[in-house]
Amino acid sequence: MTRRPGSLVGTSLGGIYKVRRLIGSGGMGEVYAAEGQSGAEVAIKVLHDKAAQDRDLVARFHREAAIAAQIKSVHVAAIQGAGKDRDGRLWIAFELLTGEGLDERLRREHYLSFADVAPIVDDALQGLAAAHHEGVVHRDIKPANLFIERRRLTAREIASDESDERTRILDFGVCKVRARKRQPSEPSLTAFDATLGSFAYMAPEQVRASARVDPRADLYALGAVLFRALAGRLPFEGQNALSLVALKLDRDPPTLSSVTGDAWPAGIERFLARMMARERDKRYATALEALAAWRRLCRQMGNAPRKRSRALPSHEDRTDATSRTFTGTASVSKGVRRP
Repeated sequence: MTRRPGSLVGTSLGGIYKVRRLIGSGGMGEVYAAEGQSGAEVAIKVLHDKAAQDRDLVARFHREAAIAAQIKSVHVAAIQGAGKDRDGRLWIAFELLTGEGLDERLRREHYLSFADVAPIVDDALQGLAAAHHEGVVHRDIKPANLFIERRRLTAREIASDESDERTRILDFGVCKVRARKRQPSEPSLTAFDATLGSFAYMAPEQVRASARVDPRADLYALGAVLFRALAGRLPFEGQNALSLVALKLDRDPPTLSSVTGDAWPAGIERFLARMMARERDKRYATALEALAAWRRLCRQMGNAPRKRSRALPSHEDRTDATSRTFTGTASVSKGVRRP
């Protein structure tokens, strides 16, 4: 029997978390805000009963919990626990973040200045570097999976002019775990392995064979996110998925100047061209190499990556991060960048 939405409010999960309210729901499950024994709030993803009958979905759910736990970075949403309740409900508890997704910010602002996007890319590259160090390729980097957290700064952080925003990478549900020395590759989840990720940000080689991607696919996707944020539109926009894929496979990505009609600094154009090179051997080899190049570019542009960003919108416009892994999809507005 299918439970009604929000039916877990007031119950306890794992004998640890008291469920307080429903944050969001989708085809795979629901996300609740809950309170732990220490009083700290968490976001708990709970798999729907029907989804829990699908062996691939269950394997994907367990894998996300294991992978999230092993990546140690302040730029990746941290896991607090995972388990299976007495009645068979599968759940994962993440830290509850306050802020908004990059996709939400882009829908509101349409595009961002270089100064505003600088710390977002810096944080995302740090998170990717940590994931790649653990042999994990995210495979679905897009604005909806980059959450801009609003932080409460300490007096020392305020005095040091640290940012009150921090970007966190969400949703490792379709990631790939690469083999390391003396460690076998993790089996693929065949139901999800053919075409994973969002076409608009997906690297060309991922379109061809998602199972064989490496960390450079994540760099391509982040480059596409950066292009979208600066230009106000995607580098490739097709009438449908097939035309979009054909463009990615047959053409090099356009320049910002050709899309917006504005003159852009050569350094930005070079960085984007390398991040989104059609042939992955022409991209940065690692996220750390890309991060070093990005920071050099920021210094040249006079924008330190830790520059403080604008305030978040009012409370009613904010989003709890973890609900997006079940319900969030990127919705990109089209158009050209205003001068």
